[in-house]
Amino acid sequence: MKKNDIFWISYSDLMTSLFFIMLVLFVMAIGYLQVKNKENERLIAQLRAAQDSLNIKLSQYEKILNLEKQFKPLIDDSSFYYLPACKKFIVKDFMGVEIFEPDGTDIKKEYISRTIEAGRKIESILIELSNQNKEFSYLLVVEGNMANDFNKSKSADRPDFYAKSYQRAIAVYNLWLNEGINFRKYNVEVILCGSGLNGLCRDPIEDNNKRFSIQIIPKVSK
Repeated sequence: MKKNDIFWISYSDLMTSLFFIMLVLFVMAIGYLQVKNKENERLIAQLRAAQDSLNIKLSQYEKILNLEKQFKPLIDDSSFYYLPACKKFIVKDFMGVEIFEPDGTDIKKEYISRTIEAGRKIESILIELSNQNKEFSYLLVVEGNMANDFNKSKSADRPDFYAKSYQRAIAVYNLWLNEGINFRKYNVEVILCGSGLNGLCRDPIEDNNKRFSIQIIPKVSK
């Protein structure tokens, strides 16, 4: 066999081998790009889902901020005193006044009509909130409070004070129910509690803690 024939045979084998190598590399590159493309599509889908979730949360946050504006009629009402630090309402006329029977849980007769009036005003704002924000539900906290002695000689953690303040919150709520004031009709959950001689936003003047307080907490239901 001539030398030229051997050269061309070797050259042909080399080109064939290079062709198969390039073909394999091409197939691997295509496969790699397809995998990366799927990964990119998955990442894009995850980013879009995260963006949608963020947009929903932002929308909910904006609605909650708007709720603060809708609470303004109750905040501005001359009948209530608003405690912004803990977002509670107390009845102004009851500040420093013992509206319950001494050492008891019944509301004194002279304060019954004023307590009913306060309940109706709270009901009216909840009706308006419910109508304007169908996707929200609300938590209404009715908290009974008690006052210590001027020198704070009583233990703040006495169980009987917690029990009595809780029973006073029940007395207020039952009075409202008896007058047809039923907050639960307006997508509202009612929590009754008693903080005794404790609780946030207590007045430094102990006599002013002879009261009950109201807190309205919005909840996103959808």
